[in-house]
This record gives sequence, C-alpha cells and structure tokens, in this order.
Amino acid sequence: MSDENKEYDGIRYRAEKSSPLVFRILYFGLWAWGIIFMAYYLFSGWTSYGEFAEIKKAKEARLAVQQEKGTASQAVPANKEIKSTNLAAEGKKEFAEKCAACHGADGKGGIGPNLTAKQYKFGKTAPEVTTSISDGRPGGMPGFKNELSGDKIQGLVQYVLSL
Repeated sequence: MSDENKEYDGIRYRAEKSSPLVFRILYFGLWAWGIIFMAYYLFSGWTSYGEFAEIKKAKEARLAVQQEKGTASQAVPANKEIKSTNLAAEGKKEFAEKCAACHGADGKGGIGPNLTAKQYKFGKTAPEVTTSISDGRPGGMPGFKNELSGDKIQGLVQYVLSL
C-alpha cells in the first residue's frame, strides 16, 4: 500500500500483519462454542417434541393431583355436620390463615361479610357454608377446594358456625 508510514492529521498509519489477539481469541472461541452447542443438540437426543411431551406430561400429572384434591373435597358429605372440637380448633387456625384478612380476626366483617350475623346471604347451614368455602361465591369469595382438604373445610365450617 502506498499509505504506509504516512501521517494524517497527526495520526500515523500503522499497517498490522494480523488481527489483535483478543479478536482472534473471540473468533475461535465462538467457533468452538458453536460446534459444541450444535453437537450437544444433535447428538444428545434432545428434541423440541420431547421437551414438549415432558412438559405436557408434568402438566397432566399436576392436573390429576388437582382433580384428585377436588374429588377428595367433594367426597366429604356436605349434608352431614361433623361435630368435633379437634376440627373446630383446626378450623380456627385455617380461619386465621385464609379468612381473617377479609372477614376480620373475630369474623365480624371487613372486606367480607360479618360471619357472626344470624343469617348469611347464601345460607347458614353446614352444607351451604361448605359450598361457600369450597366453591366460593360471586362478589369476591374465592373457592378453597383446591387448597384445603375436606377435613380442613369441615373444620372451617364448624368454626364459622360457632362464631
């Protein structure tokens, strides 16, 4: 080149025979990473279909467990009251955890209705309260049949009816 060893605006042109070492390391490192990456996915047996099947299987298992919990809570006879002080004590603990935020710690209301009232909007019998707790009610009461076992729901019913 004719521009070698000339100076332009105080900058002297210096012809390099090879690229800087950092660029060469990056270049060959990326080549090595690309080859290893492709080899892993080509020879490891990984497929997007296999990954999808694995995720689908895990989701089906999770849904089966949820349905099992749902049927377990439905298997509890809703029309029978189970009288037990142990259930009511467990219900009091569940009430403090799940219900007190809306109904107040003493059940006298807050965001949710007053549970010490003589009548409830959806009924105050054990089956009606069980349905309210299990399936929820329109207007903000969530259903708890997927979170609580049948015994815990019955404990909550006993505690709520004792308020």
